[in-house]
Amino acid sequence: MPETELKHYYIVKEHPVRIITKCKSHSKGTLLRFLIGFCMLYAVISWVPQILSLFIPATNLDLAAAYTDVDPALLKQLPATSIVVIIYTVFFSGVFKLSECLYDLTYIRNRQVDYRALTESFPYYLKTLRLYVIMMLIIAFWSMFFVIPGIIVALNFSQAFYILADDPEKGVADILTESKIMMRGNRLNYVRLMIYYAPYIMLAYIPAFLVAPMAMNLGIGQAGSLAALFITDIPIFAVMGLISMGKTVFYELMINKGFAEFRYAGQEAFRELEKR
Repeated sequence: MPETELKHYYIVKEHPVRIITKCKSHSKGTLLRFLIGFCMLYAVISWVPQILSLFIPATNLDLAAAYTDVDPALLKQLPATSIVVIIYTVFFSGVFKLSECLYDLTYIRNRQVDYRALTESFPYYLKTLRLYVIMMLIIAFWSMFFVIPGIIVALNFSQAFYILADDPEKGVADILTESKIMMRGNRLNYVRLMIYYAPYIMLAYIPAFLVAPMAMNLGIGQAGSLAALFITDIPIFAVMGLISMGKTVFYELMINKGFAEFRYAGQEAFRELEKR
């Protein structure tokens, strides 16, 4: 994509509080149904691999010990991650991320909760897999040069799945280039928006911090502890839904050049505060 197309995008200067407030206005009367759909999606993302790991408990360390001559003492210093979780993350994160974007865009643009949008990503599974793997490889490469370059690249690619959702025919290279151009001048504003959601995240994790030690002390076993943690995941999933809505509005601001240009069903929810 030519660099001159950068002018097509908007530098988001709207304060995060205004974005969050407008999201609340947009979701009046429909927020619970929206969050239910989001929780269903994240339950599949998070719970399925954890349940599978009960039946396939092998970890990355077990695999390394079986097929390499790495010092066992060194292996003990590394975190053990279930092989099932690793495989599941690599092969399904992309398609679920597209599901999230399609679901959010449908909600923002039509002001309706459509659970069918969660499944509309599957015909594009192979493209989502390519996009996700290439993104992760590039981010991992730049992360080797200290952490900051990796964070910058991750921010550059943060709009990739929204772009794919809007135009599934675009190639992976074009999507990543367009996302990078969109985020030029918007990276700090995007991070700023995420920071404003920090209190929501801290509140959502309180049940998990309280229940985890109790589950361990009760001796209810791995399956029982997992079930208890599943319940405490629900507030976290709900907050992730709120954050996802805010990120989607951020994307919409970039492509529409401000709240005043929103032309969607329910646009009054975004434009009503502009009249004050």
